[in-house]
Amino acid sequence: MGEALLNTPSPQTHPQKSDEQVKEVRDDVDELFRRAFDEPAGTSLGTHHTVFEQLRQQQKAGNFGMFGPFLDQQEWELADWLMTSGASQTKVDRFLHLDITRERMGPSYKDNRTLLEKIDKLPQGPTWKCRTITVKGDFLDENGDPMEEELDIWCRDPVECVRELIGNPDFRDAMKYVPERLFSDESEEEEIINEMWTAQWWWDTQEKLPSGATIAPVILASDKTQLSQFSGDKQAWPVYISIGNICKAVRRQTSKRGMILLGYLPVTKLECLHEHSRKGAGFRLFHYVMSILLEPLIEAGKKGVQMTCADRHIRMVYPILAAYIADFPEQCLIVGVQPTDCPICEIDSDDRGEPSHAPFRDSARTLSALKDWVTEVSSAEYTRLGLRPIPKPFWAELPHTDIFSCLTPDLLHQLHKGVFKDHLVKWCLTHAGAAEIDQRFQCMPDHPTLRYFKKGISTITQWTGREFKEMQRIFASLTYGAVHSEVTAVARAVIDFIYYASYPSQSTETLRRLQDALDTFHQHKEIFVKLGIRKHFRIPKIHMMEHYIALIRAKGTPDGFNTELSERLHIDFAKEGYRASNKKNYIEQMVTYLTRRDAIHKFTAFLIWTDAIPDSQSDSNKADEVQEPVEQVPAATVAAGAPTWSIAKRAPWPKTAVRTLINNHGAVDFVPALQAYLNAHVPKGCVTASVYDFVDVYKQIIIDIPSPQRLTDETQRDTIRATPGHPNPGRKKSEPDHFDCVLVHEDGVAEDVGIKGYRAARVRVLFRLPSWFGCTDTLAYIEWFTPFKPPVVPLRMSRVSYAMRQGRRQAAVIPISSIRRSCALTPIFGKPHQRDRGWTARTVLEKCSHFFLNSHQSIYMFQLCDGDFVLVDNVS
Repeated sequence: MGEALLNTPSPQTHPQKSDEQVKEVRDDVDELFRRAFDEPAGTSLGTHHTVFEQLRQQQKAGNFGMFGPFLDQQEWELADWLMTSGASQTKVDRFLHLDITRERMGPSYKDNRTLLEKIDKLPQGPTWKCRTITVKGDFLDENGDPMEEELDIWCRDPVECVRELIGNPDFRDAMKYVPERLFSDESEEEEIINEMWTAQWWWDTQEKLPSGATIAPVILASDKTQLSQFSGDKQAWPVYISIGNICKAVRRQTSKRGMILLGYLPVTKLECLHEHSRKGAGFRLFHYVMSILLEPLIEAGKKGVQMTCADRHIRMVYPILAAYIADFPEQCLIVGVQPTDCPICEIDSDDRGEPSHAPFRDSARTLSALKDWVTEVSSAEYTRLGLRPIPKPFWAELPHTDIFSCLTPDLLHQLHKGVFKDHLVKWCLTHAGAAEIDQRFQCMPDHPTLRYFKKGISTITQWTGREFKEMQRIFASLTYGAVHSEVTAVARAVIDFIYYASYPSQSTETLRRLQDALDTFHQHKEIFVKLGIRKHFRIPKIHMMEHYIALIRAKGTPDGFNTELSERLHIDFAKEGYRASNKKNYIEQMVTYLTRRDAIHKFTAFLIWTDAIPDSQSDSNKADEVQEPVEQVPAATVAAGAPTWSIAKRAPWPKTAVRTLINNHGAVDFVPALQAYLNAHVPKGCVTASVYDFVDVYKQIIIDIPSPQRLTDETQRDTIRATPGHPNPGRKKSEPDHFDCVLVHEDGVAEDVGIKGYRAARVRVLFRLPSWFGCTDTLAYIEWFTPFKPPVVPLRMSRVSYAMRQGRRQAAVIPISSIRRSCALTPIFGKPHQRDRGWTARTVLEKCSHFFLNSHQSIYMFQLCDGDFVLVDNVS
């Protein structure tokens, strides 16, 4: 059974300890054992006002109100809306010129120009600069001179960007300045790794710096993106920057601005060069421009810079490049290797796809090989390392930076899209046939957390990262019986690897299981060669899986470095600015647009900090529907912590006849099941259930569930429905039944990991009894499945079937507090010729008799089932 992993709470700022600081601290709040860094680190040099405090002082000194330069809150809110609504300048002018606007609102800005003048008076972030460089080509112009191309580099000072991030008061409670090691207990045998400050790199780098130094681990991300949609070829190449001091949950929220725009790399076709010269020139141009962007980090990383941090303390900060988020082609460009080689290790291309112990690439050895190649001393090492013709990489002079270890796992492109979608799914479709896999997807029972692929998956031409993940939730369980057993083993191993790699917090044990999943993949992958589907596995994205454990130990969990973030940032920092431009010289207009948007965001954060306006983001996270808590199970009964149940205050179907439940909900044994519950929980002889009774019926319940292994302090919101089908008006299709399957805490103590103590059931009715029954519980009428049978090799998913008694499904009435979560059941299809061709998504739960408990339903369910490893060979 896997150990219970305990979560690190939002990092708090603590006073600095003396030189004789306590090195080992037991945190009674989250039950983790913390070991602090051995020497003084993150030492305060004094205190100073934060940027928000300085802004408030400037307002008072200038006799401005809280909303200055705007007159009041209403005028600011109107300006905020006009600037963020997407309205064009013409429409803003037209709105401000309306009589109703001028006469009733009377804002101090009369048109778009004066509005922008007000916005430009707001406090802004690091200033933008434009630097022009000239590329000399090998074509000749009409005068016989080499043709030239001028390129603009728009960028901000990375040191000032770090100052902006580390000093943002909005991040005060999400900031760390000192590395630490986390363990599950005082024995320090089980290490916990989640945030960047809990990983090895920060600890090792801290030892290289002066006593008391504060590291700001610089995180970069870059990715070229298309701006024009249907015509034209407009592109932008944004570079983003963040720091590892900010917890990853905040960095992932684009609205928080935990990762900001550093600059735009020039996008050019280099038409002044012959075609055969453009590729190499493009490599050199990228590194030259990046060296311009990052040049301030060289001196700052060596000597440090005093900065006022979010907690008002002044520290000597060393901004050091620690991580670079990019997809595989850009990773090869960053480190300067050929795309046929691994950008992290020196493995021979013929050995990729097999378990690897090749040494990691070394920056010093790489620079030496490049120098020998440039000076024509020798090209042997240059060729062996698979290097590109880049005389001076941008990272050559960055202090304390090993660019090869800066590369981070890419869950989106390497795992979700690469190994899973582009390879595993393609191989399985080839083996089983697209029609077979499509039909299985079409027969999947409805579940609120799963996507229904109405037409299967083989006809989908455009995929998104969300669709990759949705397919992973059910793919492995669907392959059972359709493909060779070893193919199913590979599918299970790949998806297990993806789920383990996605954990927000890792331990020594979960990393071992991550390795086990990879070993299982290698053990069974040759089946695709035997089946004639593959000839080799020399695939870069498969090889990159070998590096995940080392990279996690060095820099923290991959969810803090996912390229999905940069894909989302493109919307805010590239596409919206482009749409607001006139499409000519658009980068300069985008910079102006983003400067104003950043000023609005910064001023909004300041107003929230002063409590002048509410935090609209927090308000938007509240549930739209008013719900009331029902009851809570004592924490002692569930090791992972008690969930909470919510249900509508008013029953959607009050005073519903029991006969209606029998006919519409299929609750055929409602009366005897209710009577059995009353006999057990209400004094005997008080009431008797009958078909003539009326009850209040609910459509659904909401359960907020803690993470089973406490890998995160976030909860999962689970919806459990019990609604019969009904016709819709007009030409709309009728609504199908929604009777969800759940895990019920049946007896004993439910384990933190594993499904011991749980039993599957299907909910038919959610109801409350009239007051004269003497029962105030909210109840559920369920149909039981059998207790879980041992997981099946190679799928490793437990099996259930309907529990029968005298030819009828065994039913019961239980309090909803016994329901722990929903669960997805996958029908056991068997061999293709054994499948009932009459199954559909609407009928499969009624017609099928045997099911798998789908442990890939969600990462929460995967964590819960992670402890069940007692296996049997086949399905009887």
